[in-house]
Amino acid sequence: MKKSLKIIFIICLIIGVAAAGINLFAASQQGRLESIAAQQAARKQALAQIAAADILGIDPDTVVVPDEVSVSGMDTLIMKLQKSSAMLWVVAIDMLIIGVGGFAYSAWKKARKARGSVKKLGSNGSVLGILIALAALCLDLTIASPVFLTVSNFLNVFQQISINFVVAVGMTFVIISGGIDLSVGSNIALSGLLMGILMKNYGVPVPVTILGCILFSGLIGLVNGALISFLDLPPFIATLGMMSIVRGAAYTVTAGQPIYTFPQGFTAVASRVGGFPLYTMLILLAVFLLGWYILRHTRMGRFTYAIGGNENCAKLSGINLKKVKCFVYVVSGLCCGVAALLLSSRLDSAVPTNADGQEMDAIAAVVIGGTSMSGGEGSMIGTLIGILIIGIIANGLNLLGVAQGPQKMVKGLIIVIAVIIDVIRRRASQSAK
Repeated sequence: MKKSLKIIFIICLIIGVAAAGINLFAASQQGRLESIAAQQAARKQALAQIAAADILGIDPDTVVVPDEVSVSGMDTLIMKLQKSSAMLWVVAIDMLIIGVGGFAYSAWKKARKARGSVKKLGSNGSVLGILIALAALCLDLTIASPVFLTVSNFLNVFQQISINFVVAVGMTFVIISGGIDLSVGSNIALSGLLMGILMKNYGVPVPVTILGCILFSGLIGLVNGALISFLDLPPFIATLGMMSIVRGAAYTVTAGQPIYTFPQGFTAVASRVGGFPLYTMLILLAVFLLGWYILRHTRMGRFTYAIGGNENCAKLSGINLKKVKCFVYVVSGLCCGVAALLLSSRLDSAVPTNADGQEMDAIAAVVIGGTSMSGGEGSMIGTLIGILIIGIIANGLNLLGVAQGPQKMVKGLIIVIAVIIDVIRRRASQSAK
């Protein structure tokens, strides 16, 4: 471990121990402060009784006024610390987790290197770190809000992350391949509107509508892949243009009007069985397992890592770059179709503005999960943890009453920090070679 990192971890440990010690000291003074508060309350009550007696013309001499209690500067400071007890515990826990976790991870990495362990494909060693971050986040919110650990709140979190969950699975393929897909939000909106049009205006059966619109979303992904692979357009430009085209189409097909009240067979997808979103859970589980299996145990998954790691080497190895790039964008498009199904069935409506900004949530989840924006590294497990972190942060900010503006700022800051960590880690690994 570098000396600078050791110093940082030691500082974190010192801050954590100091914050915990201050909190414990403030808690130990609770009895004395309660006594002071009781004496102050008794004096205020006696003075109030005297004032009332003067108004009523009653003799106030029978009222005994306690002596004024002097509150020192230290007592005032301790009172303020007690009011900030939750924040101090959050700081203490976070700093201790960073310090202890940093030294523990360094020791584990050193022991693994000594054993000569081989780095597995797509494993960037960051899953442990984001697991620690997730645990710390849950502890923080448990301290900050007693509502966080309730079953109803966890169901709300699950409902909030369901759309991002599916989209992020597809985005993982794209980013590992070295690309990016900015059209996912528009894709979801247009697919949801088409589902409504087919079912309400043309009476198309629900299963046929769902399958057709998911395939349509996959077709949008295929167009993205074709623009990037056959015309050599940069992924950012191709998908940015597609984002505007598809969003414009979403406004055009219904003249900007929403579609409401879908058939019961369609809305049943988002219904709950015994208070639990069973069908949504099964869909998410199927999408995750399928994505994980393709990425880890198929040739297409290995080729995805290969072209993201080094496109020239992948080409020289005989990998069909055009085929693989089209494949990853089709996967992203199909995931958008599934997300449109989940979103429209839950809202029982489709609106042209649906999923606006969804691409940022998906990219944030994937990057926080340890997938490198440069491509070639990442895992579906990491993406799952990243999705949970994003969802829990959004839920926690809502519980704490934080407005939407600051929430977007926090999300953007998290993305920047995750990318900075990825860049630092890549430079460190390159300098170590």
